[in-house]
Amino acid sequence: MLADIEAEVKPQIMPYYFCDGPNGEKGNWTHLPSKRVMPPEFDPLSLAPEQRPEYRYEGPEVIYTFWSKHGPCQVTGCGHRTPIMTSSVMAVKTISVKHWEHTCRNCRAEFHVEENAARMAPDVPLYVAPSEYPHSTLDRKKGVVCPECGETQLINLGKGTNKKVELTLLVHPEWLAGSSKQDSNGQPFGGSAQDDVASSTRWDQERASKIRLLEVRGELPDEVTCPETNVTFAPDVGTVPKKSNYACGACGTVQDVLDTIKSSGKTGPMAGYAVQGYAPKRDKSGAPYSGRFFAPFDQNHAAQYDAALAEWEARKETDLAAYWPRSELPYGFMTHHLQGGVPNHGFTHWWTMFNPRQLLVHSQLLKSIATIGDYDWQTREYVLGAFQQYLRNQCLFSFWNPQRDTPEPMFSNNNYHPKSTVVENCVFPALGRGNWASSTEGALEAREWALQPWEAVSAEGLKRRDPDLASEISGKSFKVYPSDPVRAAEPFCGSSTDLTQVSDGSLDLVITDPPFGGLLHYSELSDFFYVWLRLVLKDKYPDYYSAEYTPKSLEAVANRAREPEDPDGFYKRLLTQCWREAHRILKPSGILAFTFHHSEDEPWVAVLESLFDAGYYLEATYPIRSDETKGDGEFGSKTIEYDIIHVCRKRTEEPTPVSWGRMRREVMADVRQLQAMLENHAKEGLPAADIQVIRRGKALEYFSRHYGKVYVDEGRPISVKDALVGINQLIDEDADKGKEPPPVNAEPITRQFLRTFGTATEMKRDQLQKFLKGSITTPDEFEQRGWCSEKSKVFTRVNPLDFARDWSGKHKRRLTSDLDQALVLIGSCFDGSGINASDTLKNENFKPHVALKPLLEWLQRNGPDQANRNAASRAVTIYNSWAASQATKPQQGSLFEEYDL
Repeated sequence: MLADIEAEVKPQIMPYYFCDGPNGEKGNWTHLPSKRVMPPEFDPLSLAPEQRPEYRYEGPEVIYTFWSKHGPCQVTGCGHRTPIMTSSVMAVKTISVKHWEHTCRNCRAEFHVEENAARMAPDVPLYVAPSEYPHSTLDRKKGVVCPECGETQLINLGKGTNKKVELTLLVHPEWLAGSSKQDSNGQPFGGSAQDDVASSTRWDQERASKIRLLEVRGELPDEVTCPETNVTFAPDVGTVPKKSNYACGACGTVQDVLDTIKSSGKTGPMAGYAVQGYAPKRDKSGAPYSGRFFAPFDQNHAAQYDAALAEWEARKETDLAAYWPRSELPYGFMTHHLQGGVPNHGFTHWWTMFNPRQLLVHSQLLKSIATIGDYDWQTREYVLGAFQQYLRNQCLFSFWNPQRDTPEPMFSNNNYHPKSTVVENCVFPALGRGNWASSTEGALEAREWALQPWEAVSAEGLKRRDPDLASEISGKSFKVYPSDPVRAAEPFCGSSTDLTQVSDGSLDLVITDPPFGGLLHYSELSDFFYVWLRLVLKDKYPDYYSAEYTPKSLEAVANRAREPEDPDGFYKRLLTQCWREAHRILKPSGILAFTFHHSEDEPWVAVLESLFDAGYYLEATYPIRSDETKGDGEFGSKTIEYDIIHVCRKRTEEPTPVSWGRMRREVMADVRQLQAMLENHAKEGLPAADIQVIRRGKALEYFSRHYGKVYVDEGRPISVKDALVGINQLIDEDADKGKEPPPVNAEPITRQFLRTFGTATEMKRDQLQKFLKGSITTPDEFEQRGWCSEKSKVFTRVNPLDFARDWSGKHKRRLTSDLDQALVLIGSCFDGSGINASDTLKNENFKPHVALKPLLEWLQRNGPDQANRNAASRAVTIYNSWAASQATKPQQGSLFEEYDL
């Protein structure tokens, strides 16, 4: 079926994706009935849809097309359109090339002779960074050419070695300057989803006529010069002077992106600026970059796109009318409460999230899936799974990841975040990420796995169990085939609060992955796919697909759009109903297992409360690596670093009452029994934060058995939240034996920060989150206070000197936090700080915190490095001198007197 779909659709869309390769490489169009190769002047865009099946194309083709949103200036009388790009850099690549060391026999210059030109955009101008080592590309006819004197030499170079060449592709500042709102005849430009064909064609040709790219070899310098235009510019400067703003290329006015797009009432006008293609002859010749290349989105590419635009306009209400969604975005949290409201960016209907060429491709694919051949519906539904995957890779929310040199699909960050620069994918080439070919691979692999399942076994884990067998294995893991094919399963679609199709006490195991509070709203995200799938499924499954959107009323999430009064309460109530229904269908000895991952504690508390209220207790908890740690959490995503698997059983008897004090003692007794096992795990490399999660899980298991009957006072039971805080502090203090605790009179947030970091200068995000689990504190709170900063998922403690300089000149009345005061004084005591610590102490608006001196003394002993400890020591001396100079005054007793606790 996949082959039939390709045979039907590929000829229809190929005229819009063929291209020329570098150095004049061209493809061939063959007229199949006559087997005639068409002459160079043949124009595939002139073919009508019914003629295209008679032609086959072989040669270079476009893999990705790069688009930039333009900000339409709202200043009266301007209206200029400026591409919204943070810098000129559009692609970065390190390429390996074979080379030889060589010395010119004429001028004695030393340089590298490279077998092939290290280029990723061979047809654009090249700028060589001053830091780059001299080099020359081997000439197949002349031999070695000296880059200094031009001397040529035909010699045997011998065996070469590979070296890496750093390349950067830039968009020329002339293109970044943008274009006016109309052409020389006063005709308006289009480019938005809502604009007509004529105005958008004018716009595409205007922008394509000005495009220039520049490739830079070597480490990117602060300034580069284009050899064609002699324009010198800074590559790290774009049109975005600050977040969510751009500067108009004509009048210079800095304005908010959302405000200008919203004022236009349309999506921001898009214009292509580059393509990445694949040239088979270049690949076959062994040129670097495996046949791939970048090229400007010139007027030829614009003409192809505009032809697709015109065809879409002609066919969208005729043969393709039934195969694209017309509905608006329904009101929801993900669509209207975030990103300034997605419709305010012009994305008012689902079809506006795709450009016309993408709509032309998707509608033809969907039509073919639904109608081609006489395949059964089960087969068609398999292919629909691939189509669903392709949608997120081929839309106006896909974007380029320069670190991976590939596009990233929509929902990489699980929201409808509009992008300023996007990547349009290709369809049928075998090369590339996220195209139709790679999207279908997942469906095929899933079917193969169902017939012959396998599991990955860790080589490290096997080494502990069977060293002899592990020694025969190469790599970190290997596949094991249990010969247990997946048997038929009966899926149901509905609410987990009502599983009437399952009888009471009939199941041994329930496995689920509940929603994470208000983090993800699955039904609202699913609408992106649903509105397409229902077009061909609504007649087949009217009970499930007749509605215009996915059902949402019984979704167990904290949605502030649907439940504005009490979203968290709604979430907890619905989740409790789900647990109770699972309780009903489980056998008395049955197990409920679920995973929950969230970077904050509040949703975890809600899950535990609803679980215990539904009649379960925790049998065991296990920390595991989260699926989110496979990526880097880029692009603004709210990363979740780890999971906890909860294994639960039905409570079959009433819990026995226990005091909180007694429970604390028994919890610690149980936890300490694990000490030997945990120490062994630590030796084998299990992170300390994971060990804390195990400890905490063990304590929660005990608490869950007495849930509702754990009393802090006569008749007053402790809540899950308070128990979690207490357990967290209890376990942390036990684990920190031997370490000096922070001062007892320091603020709780300060104690938490210092206990968490200890003497470390930095900590990975996942480790920090695990340490804070149960403390009702998040890493963001530390960052907001300026005590640390995050970069590349690592939190680094603030340098006290930088902290003190930030406070310099500010009103000291606001310097009230104990750690803030300590950091300012310590920072002032660094060598060369230029800040007088005594001036801060003597400032009449400065009120020293009761914990200031103990904190300074603690940091003197426990600072992260010697420079910090030395500065803290000076600060203690200065503080003592200042305190001694103060006249003794009668003081009122305080609850915060220092006592030796």
